[in-house]
Amino acid sequence: MGVGDNTLEQFLESLAAATPTPGGGSVAAFCGALSAALSRMVSNLAIGKEGYEPVQAELAELDRRGRDLQRKLLILMDDDAKAYDEVIASMRLPKGTGEERASRVRAMQEAYERATTVPLDTMQSCSEALALALVAAQKGNRNAITDAGVAALVAEAGLRSAALNVRINLAALKDNALRARVEERLEAILKEADTVGHEVIALVENRL
Repeated sequence: MGVGDNTLEQFLESLAAATPTPGGGSVAAFCGALSAALSRMVSNLAIGKEGYEPVQAELAELDRRGRDLQRKLLILMDDDAKAYDEVIASMRLPKGTGEERASRVRAMQEAYERATTVPLDTMQSCSEALALALVAAQKGNRNAITDAGVAALVAEAGLRSAALNVRINLAALKDNALRARVEERLEAILKEADTVGHEVIALVENRL
């Protein structure tokens, strides 16, 4: 049983508990899943409806992609909690001898790498959810345009929340080449999100 297997109430209670996981990383992934589901709703409200005949194929594709993205993000909810647990476990390894200290350092670096790449994957998935929100705003049911706007805002919240986790764990990595690659990807995702997010909100506000 993982984070994504819980009922919403169970998840909220586990989030509120005095334990470090699940935490903000799982919430970030959940935001992305919520966004994808909401964009699917905007799409499904137009599927089979009069006036949307030219975009039926695009709407069906949005629904398919959104469903796949939801599943991926629910997995990332669990992965994020596991990644942080691995960091804590590596910190608790013995360090009495030189060999133990060296082994502990290696384990910590491996754990921090995973704790960095998982939220980076969450960022990428939230970026994909943001792109779906744009399609929903452009092609979906016009009466649900504000829902597409909410989907965009929630996706951005998840993306930027995940970015915080990337940055805090990135600082612990000693591999400079890896750090540079992660930083480059992080900035590219943020830049793209700025562009797409503004485009969605502009579409919504122009139709209000």
